[in-house]
Amino acid sequence: MVIKSWLFSVVLFETFIYVYGWGPVGHSTIVRLAQSQLSDTAPEWILSLTPWHWNGNLSALASWADDILYPNTNPTGYDNWQWSRPLHYINIPDWSCNYNHERDCVGDICVSAAIKNYTKRLETELDDIQQREALYFLIHFVGDIHQPLHTGFASDRGGNDVKGHYMNGTYSTNLHSLWDSGLLTTRLRRDFHSNASLYYDHIYKLMINLPSEDNDNNIEQWIDDNIKIVCEHIYFDENNVTMNATANFTLGEVYYNRSISIIEQRLARGGRRLGVLLNQLAKTRPQKSSDQKNKLSPSTIALIVILVAEGVLAIVVGIIFFIRYKKRSWEPNSFPLSSTKK
Repeated sequence: MVIKSWLFSVVLFETFIYVYGWGPVGHSTIVRLAQSQLSDTAPEWILSLTPWHWNGNLSALASWADDILYPNTNPTGYDNWQWSRPLHYINIPDWSCNYNHERDCVGDICVSAAIKNYTKRLETELDDIQQREALYFLIHFVGDIHQPLHTGFASDRGGNDVKGHYMNGTYSTNLHSLWDSGLLTTRLRRDFHSNASLYYDHIYKLMINLPSEDNDNNIEQWIDDNIKIVCEHIYFDENNVTMNATANFTLGEVYYNRSISIIEQRLARGGRRLGVLLNQLAKTRPQKSSDQKNKLSPSTIALIVILVAEGVLAIVVGIIFFIRYKKRSWEPNSFPLSSTKK
């Protein structure tokens, strides 16, 4: 069982393909912003924990923590990761408009506790597979905690049960999905030709112009920022009527125009804060000795074993076919009978 789980992790980390959609666009933007701020020592550390084919591009793994949960993106192993679902969010009592850790994060099963846990794990001398898992969870959860409805109301599951139509009935959606990706998709399509790289450049400019804040390391303050947006903005429609799960909403240009700037500020702030956190980890993480640096990681060894096994199998199959072909070519019936002159 242990071996099976270990091999599953190896294959997942080495070959899992990133699929694109705060949805993937928001998450990858935040991680890319963070990487743009890294100190000299951080890129080498990150390169050592990313699959070789990504060449240190951590943003390609920004949605890994979501992708592992679903059969369409992780068909052979999604059941193994369902325990991580509650780590993506915090539920607060409706309209309490404040965060209380003992009340809202029972047993430390919530996104704020997950960020602290995986930060601590990255500061500990663990093997490469555990370090990778911690890093991939961390970069995603910092993104999640900057999406306001990941710290939303308990009764409607962070807006998932508040349903309606967007852009004059063009799209059926729910409030959570609208803030995850719907509003962002409209912005990209209208103003950036659906080009995520152009949009990144825009958010990068916002980030570098953000004022420095003392709370860039204060996770509780990040949550308070979110909850303020939830209570003062998100649940009010274009007529300033409170939305809830008992009636469908209809939202369009007015809601989009007043919301998109908030989303972009959250993306920029999330990128800034994740960059600060990764730089701190690069300084405080355990330093590997020269022997450890030169030692192949278990995942690399497993990949080499798989490739060698496939090569040996191909050679054996080739030899078998060659022997069979030669055997047939020397059988008497395989040649035409020679004609005899009379």
